[in-house]
Amino acid sequence: MKASALRDSVTRELTSLAWDQWAQLGVLADTERQDRWSADPEALLLFTLEAGRDDPRLFEEVLDWLLTNERLVSVQRLRNLCADDEDRRLADAALAWVGRHEPRSRFVASRTRRRPRNPSPLFRASSRTVRDPDEAFLSFGFLKPATEPSGKSGSPPLEKPISFAFRMRQLVGVGSRSEVLRYLLTTSSPDVSAQEVAQAAAYAKRNINETLAALVASGPVTTFLTTNERRYRLNREPWGQLLGLSFETWPTYRDWPRLFLLVRRLVRWLSDERLKQLSPYLLASEARTFADELEPGFAFAGVAFPSPANAPGEAFWPVFVEGVERVLASVRTDPGQGLPRPSSLAPARRARAAGRES
Repeated sequence: MKASALRDSVTRELTSLAWDQWAQLGVLADTERQDRWSADPEALLLFTLEAGRDDPRLFEEVLDWLLTNERLVSVQRLRNLCADDEDRRLADAALAWVGRHEPRSRFVASRTRRRPRNPSPLFRASSRTVRDPDEAFLSFGFLKPATEPSGKSGSPPLEKPISFAFRMRQLVGVGSRSEVLRYLLTTSSPDVSAQEVAQAAAYAKRNINETLAALVASGPVTTFLTTNERRYRLNREPWGQLLGLSFETWPTYRDWPRLFLLVRRLVRWLSDERLKQLSPYLLASEARTFADELEPGFAFAGVAFPSPANAPGEAFWPVFVEGVERVLASVRTDPGQGLPRPSSLAPARRARAAGRES
């Protein structure tokens, strides 16, 4: 498979995934999926702003959703999840677009950036000249045709597991508290460290420590020490009763911030026009270097990615292609991992934890 063919395949898979996710969250689109995982709003938005560069209609409809539901989105968390300048430019352009169409919006784009002198087309496959560029996107270096909101988007259906993040935000507000509670309620781990919570919540560890301390002080969260590390856990049963959740329908956690970051990097790497000019040997070499960079991140997120040691020379390219296809299949598949029941903790561990709670 050529690099261009792989890129087309990845583009189709990822735009399809994005449509399926947003169709369940209020964008006017059809989908047969009913995912049990809890979506990560800001991670999904960043992913779609990149994937949508290959699907203008997806991009426009997600902007419309953002305009409709801006009160449920965390600007701070969106910026915290930006991994590079390209992420920041896309995010700020989207925020500026919402601000232009809703002057009362709380979205404020970064004001520290100067307008690039040579803007580039936002949509990759478009060959048309942009005669009437959108000012919000132009200010961040993107040539995007000016469009009006479609007005078709609705609110996320809060009763669905995929909308659990929004349900928590409606309950306790947009901020670190809702993200901490969402992670503690959906992770498959019975107890977690502050660092694990901070990575999932995408807020500064200092803020997370303050939030955890407040939750411990008020009772929902307990803490204990084990092997010189402080761990935190939440009794899920009262929350299940409060939210009307059963064990079988409980939302599950996926490491979307990490997965979508890695997928964005994959899309950008495959979109590099330079790949088309490389010989098979050099293409395999570039793929080997790229895989070496991504493999640890995918492994940490629970997704297998090919090791550069799997095949020498040009033989690595088909291994790389197979690995990318495996990654895409894994990302699209809802693992449906259940949460540990309170009784599933080993008795010795429960006793040790109970004796060290503070």
